[in-house]
Amino acid sequence: MMKVIKTGLMYIISVALAAAIVFFVNFAGRYSLNPKEVYKVYLDGKAIGNIADKEELEEYINEEQKDLKEKYDVDKVYIPEGVDIQKYTTYDNNILTAKQVHNIIKDKKPFTVEGYKITIKANSEDESNITLNVLDKDMFDKAIKSVVGAFVNNDDIKNYENDTQPEIKETGRLIEDIYIDQDITIKHGYISTAEEIFTDEKTLTKYLMFGEVKEDQYYTVQEGDTIDSIAYNNKLATEEFLIVNPEFTSSNNILSVGQQVKIGLISPVVDVVVETHNVMDQESQYKTVEEEDSSMNAGTEKVVTEGQNGIDRLTTKIKSVNGEETNVVIVSSETITPSVDKVVKVGTKQSYAGGGTAPIMSGSWAWPTISQYYISSYFSYRWGKFHEAIDIAGSGEGSPIYAAGSGTVVTSQNKGSLGQHVTINHGNGYYTLYAHLSSRLVQVGQTVQKGQQIGAMGHTGFATGTHLHFGLYRNGMPYRDGIPTDPLTLYR
Repeated sequence: MMKVIKTGLMYIISVALAAAIVFFVNFAGRYSLNPKEVYKVYLDGKAIGNIADKEELEEYINEEQKDLKEKYDVDKVYIPEGVDIQKYTTYDNNILTAKQVHNIIKDKKPFTVEGYKITIKANSEDESNITLNVLDKDMFDKAIKSVVGAFVNNDDIKNYENDTQPEIKETGRLIEDIYIDQDITIKHGYISTAEEIFTDEKTLTKYLMFGEVKEDQYYTVQEGDTIDSIAYNNKLATEEFLIVNPEFTSSNNILSVGQQVKIGLISPVVDVVVETHNVMDQESQYKTVEEEDSSMNAGTEKVVTEGQNGIDRLTTKIKSVNGEETNVVIVSSETITPSVDKVVKVGTKQSYAGGGTAPIMSGSWAWPTISQYYISSYFSYRWGKFHEAIDIAGSGEGSPIYAAGSGTVVTSQNKGSLGQHVTINHGNGYYTLYAHLSSRLVQVGQTVQKGQQIGAMGHTGFATGTHLHFGLYRNGMPYRDGIPTDPLTLYR
């Protein structure tokens, strides 16, 4: 019995010794009795192994990513974002090769290249910040300069920068300031190749101008085309056409049949602000004086004296954003040539034979602002949308707004993008609209006379600056069934 127990005990000891030997051999193979410095590689915070040399891994990645170096025309490709390499002391002999680590991370994370992350801060809470990735900061600076050059003549920019602008003698313009109206931050770092990276100035400039990178849109000039007609037919303001086609200097330039012109709609990512001091001559609208004549039938009129526009010399301060005049202040004005009033005899004799009544409007129209004014936007396309009015600026916040003709007030409210606005039905198929007012002086149903003050100029609703949005509609209400018509036709 003792012999059996002794034999069993010897067997157990032999097995335990063998296991200990195996464990020792494995431990000795994996671990060293002496500590060593290695580099532990983490991917998104999770350890994936140790390497002997950090630089070896970086060099291996750079050598393997030839396609990326060629695509971005760079000398070096770097480890991906989320990969962290830390120096580490261990007894562990289990070391991965640079190739093994490369193969682990290449399919999980995109590699990076050195560059700049540019953030363009939004000016309002309704908009989002824009982030751009570029390889070269100078490229971004040149692209911004190209965008500015789309809105300001290069010679004017040079004269402004060099303080060599010609002096204004009678009329002319001086640039007082040019700037980008957004905060822009530029941060150097490593950019993931999975993100969009701008590699050339032309593509970046196109993005900054159009808000996206797309193929240029072209139109082939046909017989009878003008710059104005091509712009209108493609939902562009003439000024926008000239911006995307800088080879033309004005809408009067001659076009050739078969010539190709660009018709892309600009949507700038940055706001190029130009502030100018201007002295200009502008026509002043003549007034119409009506004289009642009881010998003439009501609804008839006779011109006694033809009106004649005068010329005023205006000194103004104008702020433009991406080519659009957003704020105008008239500093002073002087009369160069006085206007001549138009005198009209208006019949008041009632005729009952036909059973009809005379229209409220006699046919002549009053200008809706004081004589010091500046038309900052016309009846035309603007940023891809049709501007169904003219914008009259320069008279100043709170300056009087007058009814262009006699009629009945059908709208007087503060609502939506128009802000405080008034609509008048003139009883002859015409409706006029006065929007962005700072205050209203009339109520719905009230009868007003031509030239009566109905409100004050302001910038309520969606308005970029103080001005009157003055609209004319035929045979219906504004923005309903009425036909939008250029208000300036009333005064021609």
